[in-house]
Amino acid sequence: MLHEQLEVFGINAQDLSKAALQAETTTKGFDENYGKSAIKAYRTHLSSSSTNKEDVVVAARRCARQVDFLIKRNKSQQLEWVRCTDVATQQTPQRFPLMIVLDNVRSAFNVGSIFRTADACGCQEVLTTGITPHPRGNGCEKLQKSALGAEHVVPSQHFETTQDALTYIRSNYSNYTLVGMETTNQSKCYTEVVYPGKHSGNGTVVVLGNEVTGVDTELFEQLDVIVELPMFGSKNSLNIAACAPVVLYEILRQWGVRAK
Repeated sequence: MLHEQLEVFGINAQDLSKAALQAETTTKGFDENYGKSAIKAYRTHLSSSSTNKEDVVVAARRCARQVDFLIKRNKSQQLEWVRCTDVATQQTPQRFPLMIVLDNVRSAFNVGSIFRTADACGCQEVLTTGITPHPRGNGCEKLQKSALGAEHVVPSQHFETTQDALTYIRSNYSNYTLVGMETTNQSKCYTEVVYPGKHSGNGTVVVLGNEVTGVDTELFEQLDVIVELPMFGSKNSLNIAACAPVVLYEILRQWGVRAK
């Protein structure tokens, strides 16, 4: 049954069987056409199927789907022009005069995703405030699941209140522009704003608010500009973890940043 399901995915079951036998009985190792993980998944299924109480067809289909994915992943990893691994150990990360403030963000998974975005966009620092989960506080375990190590790469600080974070920025980065992301009647489309930084000797701070209540309205007067993404559907906004990379990459585009 497993071989039948493998054939559905275009996998030569007999050839895979020979590769599995070769890896187990000879010193040639794992066939590079399939890779270690796919062969091990195939062998594990066969060794456990006799005691598995699950429907044999369902189990075979699930294993075949997993083997298909692992074979494709193995092929992708072998291609030199497909970058599947982190490069942090190979080069010094670029950093730009770009910061993120997270104003009482609730979801640790959102925070983790934003840390990954901050790393990808070369942000110099992430400032978390209030109830926002952070790498050295409550919620750090969940944060790590979506940050995947980025929380250790991007510098960060936590403040009791968002006001404390803005005061810190005004005191230490007085030439940075505070950009709030919120849907209001005064908001500008994110592509219609000029973001100072890089060549001008200035910088930009992007402020993101709580998933339900948004950026604290009491902070609006301290922001230099408020931007929003155009929405063409029925929902008022995107999740903040989806909004952040859109605006950050627009900032980098305006600054003429190019990957090395």
